[in-house]
Amino acid sequence: MSAVTSAFICWTLLSVCLSSAVEEVILGQTGMTIALPCQVPSNNNPIVAVEWSRRDLEPEYVLFYRDNKLVPDYQHPSFKNRVDLKDRQMKGGDVSLILKDVKTDDSGAYECYVVQKGANHSKTTSLDGYYIRATYLTVSLQNHNNNIIIGGDTATLECQAPNSNDPIIAAFWIRPDLEPEYVHFYQDDEIDTDYQHPSFKNRVDLKDRQMKGGDVSLILKDVTADDSGLYVCYVDQRKTKRASLYLHPISITYLTVVPPNQKNITVDSGQNVILPCRVPLLDLKFIMVVVWKRTDLGEEYVLSYQNQRFHPENQHPSFKNRVDLQDRQMKNGDVSLILKDVTTDDAGAYECHVVQRESLGWEIASPKSRHISTIYLSVVPSNKKIIIAVMGQTVTLPCQALSSNNPIIAAEWSRVDLEPKYVLYYQDYKLFPDYHQHPSFKNRVHLKDRKMKDKDMSLILKNVTINDTGTYECYVAQRGVNRRKRASLDSYPISTTYLSVLLQSQKNISAESGQNVTLTCRAPNTVLIPGVEWSRRDLKAQYVFWYWEKEFVSYYQHPSFKNRVDLQDRQMKDGVMSLILKDVTTADSGTYECCIIQEVRDGRKIDILKTDPISIIHLKVIPKGKSVKFILALDTFSYFPRCPVGSRKLKIHKKM
Repeated sequence: MSAVTSAFICWTLLSVCLSSAVEEVILGQTGMTIALPCQVPSNNNPIVAVEWSRRDLEPEYVLFYRDNKLVPDYQHPSFKNRVDLKDRQMKGGDVSLILKDVKTDDSGAYECYVVQKGANHSKTTSLDGYYIRATYLTVSLQNHNNNIIIGGDTATLECQAPNSNDPIIAAFWIRPDLEPEYVHFYQDDEIDTDYQHPSFKNRVDLKDRQMKGGDVSLILKDVTADDSGLYVCYVDQRKTKRASLYLHPISITYLTVVPPNQKNITVDSGQNVILPCRVPLLDLKFIMVVVWKRTDLGEEYVLSYQNQRFHPENQHPSFKNRVDLQDRQMKNGDVSLILKDVTTDDAGAYECHVVQRESLGWEIASPKSRHISTIYLSVVPSNKKIIIAVMGQTVTLPCQALSSNNPIIAAEWSRVDLEPKYVLYYQDYKLFPDYHQHPSFKNRVHLKDRKMKDKDMSLILKNVTINDTGTYECYVAQRGVNRRKRASLDSYPISTTYLSVLLQSQKNISAESGQNVTLTCRAPNTVLIPGVEWSRRDLKAQYVFWYWEKEFVSYYQHPSFKNRVDLQDRQMKDGVMSLILKDVTTADSGTYECCIIQEVRDGRKIDILKTDPISIIHLKVIPKGKSVKFILALDTFSYFPRCPVGSRKLKIHKKM
């Protein structure tokens, strides 16, 4: 730690700065064994005695070591049988303290003193040696909450001053693992950026600069994986200007960010699409090479950009003159890809790779290149039915033959992008699974009605996965119309359905009574969303919020949510269906589910269906005044197929 930073720490913590002191904050959880470091400067003088103390205790002694043995006479009783030197031989001047089975009461400032021969020859128990360092230990309860933060999102790190009646002189956030460690410093109604870590520039602010009610929560925008770490919040609420020795951290948040390295994008054929990719701000070294690949194309590239020009030598021919970087200058690490005039053949998994300055001289395909993101692109044929589903769900793909008196002799479902392409073949009231059926559909497909009453040949597809995303075509052979034994490929499909299968996200959110919370939910930004339903598992038939065709539907809403819920954006731009829940109470704790309500047309028939939940939020509301010391934000996508309602028809009046 630099001298400038050390001095700044002393000032901001309002400490009494000693010239030989090196301040450090160590964070632990109850039950852990913690080492508090202390190193005697190398001067070849043998160590006579070591003292560790805490000034806020009476007696203040944590450990006293002299003449090669521990002296427990004046030791504070709370440390009995829990402390020792890391090395009783004190080799290399190491007099670090080991503290076992730590408790929250162990939080405080620990000071290390030593006596060496030639420095002090006193034989008394009183230690007149010299001060080496002070270490501040913060111990939090092991019980903490798990939250999800996805790369690119905005994170809110909660922090509440202990006494909202005392004015706040200063508020600051640090990350102890960084150098400099300051995330945000706010004093006298101004932001001080002099010692701020550069990765947080223009990305952080207080949730409320007025700090009303003692709220000093931090807003961190456009998070990346590099933002993962431990964030500590301090406030100064001194009633006088007298310097206090230490400020205690009042909130500790552990933030884990999973990069947005997997995204689903759905687009109609013929459109242009942007596949986003951004190098983390913390690692903005000069970008030498950008490579976009599609996983199914082998060694051929989608795009290769090096030395400020494109290299088409190994580009797949289907992308010729159709791809470009969104910004060839790659400002702020933006290496997003523009793909023009997309077709169904463009569907697939796209990977973004970069090689930065330290990689100069490596080959493009070198394993040292960095994989930044993966984008799953789905392309919908024009004028086709679209069905949205969640992994694990059972879906129905509609197909209705023309009304006639001619009986159906065979039905076929296929996906032209597969080899073999057959999903299901049905003839003479029997399935023919051996008829070139693609193995991924084995034991997962059947007709909705094998007797095909009313010419209904809808397909049931069970336990859908991401790989089931694609275009499904329904063919039929009717006696008198097509006398061949099976539906021929050169007949026209009577129904074409595009199935988009989404990942299901799960998040844990904690809030304090009286706060407003945002329950996040998002669909691919190209999916048309006629409606959205938010429900809570324990409310059964009653729901939290239902929005259909730009109108709020109040039927069957649970009364406890009346006038307290709304969409973050009723336009649902970019697929955002997040819910705002106001003035939460402990009764609002529970599991909330977000589902898309969609309209599926098949001829004159209209079905209003609800998907499985695409977002599940576990909300825990804590009574006001009970602070949560740790918030662990673990970002993960879950593959839970649970759906209490399934993709079912909803009773709703539809104007024709």
